[in-house]
Amino acid sequence: MKKVLLTILCIILFTPIAAYSEVVHVSLDEAVSLALEKNLDIKSKRKKAEELKQDIKIANALKNPQFQSNFLIGKVTRGNSSQFGMAVPVEVAKRGIRKKIAQINLKIAENEIRASEHELKIRVMRAYFNILYMKSVVKILQEREKMFRSMKSIADNHERYELHTSIDIMQNDMKYKKQLVFLNKAKANLLGAQFALNDVMNIEGSKVMYDTVESSLFSKNLSILNINIPEYQVIEDTAMEYSYALSIAEQNIERRSAEVSQAKRKRIPDVTVAGGYAYQTAHQTRAAALPGAFVGATVDVPILYSFTPDVKKAKIILNRAEIDKASFENHLKFALKQDYNDFKYAKENIEHYKIILEESSEVLDNYKRRYEKGQVMLLHLLQVETAHQENVREYINAVQVYYDAYLSLMQNVGHDILLEDEI
Repeated sequence: MKKVLLTILCIILFTPIAAYSEVVHVSLDEAVSLALEKNLDIKSKRKKAEELKQDIKIANALKNPQFQSNFLIGKVTRGNSSQFGMAVPVEVAKRGIRKKIAQINLKIAENEIRASEHELKIRVMRAYFNILYMKSVVKILQEREKMFRSMKSIADNHERYELHTSIDIMQNDMKYKKQLVFLNKAKANLLGAQFALNDVMNIEGSKVMYDTVESSLFSKNLSILNINIPEYQVIEDTAMEYSYALSIAEQNIERRSAEVSQAKRKRIPDVTVAGGYAYQTAHQTRAAALPGAFVGATVDVPILYSFTPDVKKAKIILNRAEIDKASFENHLKFALKQDYNDFKYAKENIEHYKIILEESSEVLDNYKRRYEKGQVMLLHLLQVETAHQENVREYINAVQVYYDAYLSLMQNVGHDILLEDEI
C-alpha cells in the first residue's frame, strides 16, 4: 500500500514537469526582461495605443459632402429650374477640440500601458520571491527530515543508552513519518510557486519551465536582501514625479477640461454650404434655354436646446476629477509612509534574526552532540529543535514582510528598478 501511495504522489508531483522540455534557471532581472518582451497580456494592451492613434485620425476627419439634385417634371417646370449641386457640412470650432481629446486619450493609454508593464514587473518579482520562499521551506524540512532520521537511528539503538525508552522510539518514528508528509506538501507547494511564475510571465508556446537561479533565501549574497532605500522625503518627491497613477489622474483632469470646452462649443452653430448648376430647358421657357447656378446655406441655431446641461455636466465631471486627484495624493502619501516604515523595521528585524539564527544553530548542534552521547533525553532535544525551527521560520517570514513592503513601495512610487539606481 505504501508503494502505491508513493507512486501516486510521484505522479502528481512530477507529471506536470513533463509538459516542459527543460527547466531554465534565470535571474530576477532576466525573468522580468522576458516577461516584458513576450508576455501576451502586455502585447495585447500595447495594441490599444495603435487603436487610439487611429482615433486621432478619425477625430480629425472632415464631414463628407453631399451631392444634391432635383429634376422637375410636368407643368411645374414652367418658370422653375432643375438643379444639380453639392452641399458641404462645415463644423465650426469642434474638430480641433475633438482631436485634442483623442490625443489626450492616447497619452492616458500609453501611461496605462507603462503602468501595466510596471505592475507586471512587480508580479514577476513577487512570484520569483515566492519560489525562493518555498525553496527555503523545503530546505528547512529536508534538514529536519535528515535530523529526525539520525535521531531515529540513535533511538533504535536505545540499548546503548539508559535515557532511551520505548516511548522515545515511538516519538522518533512519528516525528520522522510526519516530517516526510510535511516535506511532500512543501515540494508540491514549490511546484505550484514555479507554475505561478511561468503563468505570470505568460509566454506563448513556451516549452520551458523557468526557475530561480538562487537555491533559497539562505543563499549567500542574495540581492533582494541588500536593498537600500533613501530617506522618506526623497521617496515622496519621487512618487509625485514618477507615479503612473498620478500622471493618469493629471491627464484625466486635462481631458475633462477639454470636454468642458467641447460642451461649450456645441453652442456654436454648424454651417452647411451648398451650390451647383441650375437650368431651364427651351421647352420650359418656350424660348432659348436659360442656364445658371444656385448657392445656399443652412445654419443649426441652438434656440430650443442651448446645451447648458451638457456644459454643467462636463464641469461637474471636471471638478470630480480634481477631487479624485487630490484624494489619491493624500492616500498615496499615507501608503508611502506605511510601506517605508514596514520596510525599515522589517530590514532591522532581519539583522536581529541573523544573529538569533547563529546562536540557535549553535545551541541545536550542541544538544545533538549531547543526545548522540546519551547525555540528554529526546524530549529536551525536540524542544530545542522545535525552538530552532520556529526561529528559522520567523526569519524567512520577516524576509517576506521586508520584500512585500519593498514591492508595495516600488508600486506606489512608480519606479521600474531599485530606487537607489534611478534617483
